[in-house]
Amino acid sequence: MSRDSPHLDEMPYSREPLKTLYVAQRLLTTMLLVPFWVLYYACVPRSRRPRPSWSLKQIVSVNFMRRVYRVAEVAGVTWGTRDPDANCDNRTLNETRFEWVEPLPEDLRSGIVVDDQVPFRRVGICVWPKHKPADLEAHAGQTPVIGIFLHGGGYCHMSAHEKSKTSKIPRRLMQDKAFTEIHSVEYRLLQHAPFPAAVQDAAAVYAHLVRRHTCLNIPSASSSKATSETFTDRDSQNQDHIHGTTGSDGHLTNIEYTKSKDSKDSKNNEIHGKNEKQTTGVTTKVTETTTYEKHCKIILIGDSAGGNLVLALARWIRDEARLPAPDGLLLLSPSCDPSHAFPDTPSCYVPRPHAETDYLVDTPEPRALLQRTFLGHNPLETMHSPYVSPASQRVLKAFYGDQFATSVESLTIRALDAEVRANIRNMISVPSTPVLGGELERSPTSLRRPMMASPRGLSLFTDFPRTCVVLGDAERLEREVIKLVGAMERDGVKVRTAWVEDGVHDVLIMGWWDQKVIDKVWTEVEAWVDDVATSRTVAS
Repeated sequence: MSRDSPHLDEMPYSREPLKTLYVAQRLLTTMLLVPFWVLYYACVPRSRRPRPSWSLKQIVSVNFMRRVYRVAEVAGVTWGTRDPDANCDNRTLNETRFEWVEPLPEDLRSGIVVDDQVPFRRVGICVWPKHKPADLEAHAGQTPVIGIFLHGGGYCHMSAHEKSKTSKIPRRLMQDKAFTEIHSVEYRLLQHAPFPAAVQDAAAVYAHLVRRHTCLNIPSASSSKATSETFTDRDSQNQDHIHGTTGSDGHLTNIEYTKSKDSKDSKNNEIHGKNEKQTTGVTTKVTETTTYEKHCKIILIGDSAGGNLVLALARWIRDEARLPAPDGLLLLSPSCDPSHAFPDTPSCYVPRPHAETDYLVDTPEPRALLQRTFLGHNPLETMHSPYVSPASQRVLKAFYGDQFATSVESLTIRALDAEVRANIRNMISVPSTPVLGGELERSPTSLRRPMMASPRGLSLFTDFPRTCVVLGDAERLEREVIKLVGAMERDGVKVRTAWVEDGVHDVLIMGWWDQKVIDKVWTEVEAWVDDVATSRTVAS
């Protein structure tokens, strides 16, 4: 059931009959403009086109979509959505099977996903392929590669259904046999629940898959061992511990839950990692260890707003350290700075680039209304949290200082060569990570303290999994995505960028784009997926 959406009250054409009249005239005038665009761009030199490489079909399609997308901003029209609480009849599905996933287990409910006003719910998923592989755990003698797909649509459009426009992404990956399975998540859009509902739903599916593909080693007398435990000031009394095994790229691939025999509170945890700082003492305890080892490769996939959700989910997994990390992030034109709609002052607003070459619209007031609805009851400062806007200038300055933030502020994908990447990786940053200050009893990752802070002295993207980013140099999100890439490079994440020359936003779902260009990008993406699938996991 949809909740009240206060942003609709502020939109000039969101109420009937003005809504129908506006949509009708917008579509009619757009159709009338099509022959004019064709004649005009057929007559002018190619150098006068938005991009000289574009065909007439590409030009008309971009202009058409830009005018149609304006309808969403001023009339509140949404498309391609479905009720996340509704069942889906498997007899109507040709390529997928519908399943329900139980809400996030209580023992995993910590950090940013906890909100008294946003209940945990069961989550629907559309699983590719329709018929489950006969031997998923040993598929063709190889480790299964499982995808979790989080669709785009600005948190207000599209769905996980196989007929959704964004389903072209899992469809192509399955057709090319890049994945064993892909689970498309029907997370709650802003019409149904505010932040962090989408993160809750994505986390539930991730936890479900990790536990389904996990080997449980039951503790025995031989597994009891003396361990040297290092404590921080804040958690020096914790008695239950989490240890990790890292893969070749440095992130956690399995988790050991270690419980002391004299533990009185099973909810207390101490998280140990290679980046832990500010240690104050060492003690030795006899412990029993239960190891949960992931027997598959899991890659999080997201386009546009789905990419934003992938980044939030990966951050929650890292910050809370209760589940092993995913093996990779596949980000397709990810939205990574929604706070752009909230400048410090109106005069500070800087329009996103490529207004003439992308179909995305970027009018500040409607975008701000949507983002405010997305936040719901949460304070506006939550918009500047790394969970929501990890590539915003405010976040980058907090973690890396002014020099780094300024160096990547106007960086483009064309300029991001090997030398620039090396400079970014080696740049000295001050501060290296925000100082929490005051009220240390609050979790730095909770909604009670949404500002820039990371646990255990980690930087913004420390211990994030390897990442592949697909980005067009004609899309409006270019600058913020390159800032994201720069910050990841700075923190040592292995990032591969697939540059779509003259490409618009989310180009891989565009059926009218140059198919040769699309195929080239998919070849790069699938090569990266294969690298993740064949990478060897080693103990640290």
